[in-house]
Amino acid sequence: MSAREQYIEELKNYLTPLSSDDRQSAIEFYDEYIADAGFTTISAIVDKLGTPEQLSSEIIAKTTGTEPNSSLNPDNDKRLKKILLICLVVVLLIIFIPIIIELIGLAIAAIAATVGFGIASFGMAIPIFATDAWGGIFYLGGGIALIGILIILIAIIAWAAKWCIRGCKNLIQYLKTKFKEVA
Repeated sequence: MSAREQYIEELKNYLTPLSSDDRQSAIEFYDEYIADAGFTTISAIVDKLGTPEQLSSEIIAKTTGTEPNSSLNPDNDKRLKKILLICLVVVLLIIFIPIIIELIGLAIAAIAATVGFGIASFGMAIPIFATDAWGGIFYLGGGIALIGILIILIAIIAWAAKWCIRGCKNLIQYLKTKFKEVA
């Protein structure tokens, strides 16, 4: 099978949406065109006419009066990818912003509760010292323990915040590279 016959056969497969008369007319026209031009290889035909799929899209568009298949247009592909990427970013923001706000509020509440209980323990230790020294020492130790927990809690929150910021930075850099690839 020659390159021309192979190309025309593949073109026929893509032209099935057309009526048999329109399909036959297009096949005869391009068969004669390829023969007259003297193309002997598939690559020569594709260089001039495009792939059979691309050519069939144009033929169908001209015959039916519609736009060519946009999925074959690389500019539309890039635009679609960019739109999908923007939608992904928006969805991620919609999902993660409330979660981040909630985590920040939870961290602030934990710090405030720890500080409050620590101050309360110190406050209770002073009057209890007057009546029971061991009870005062107990509450004083509890206050000191809560201050230690507060320090650990602040370190954990700082680590988590640093991890979140680094993750957001990496996500933004990844999205930038994707936008550059699409653009």
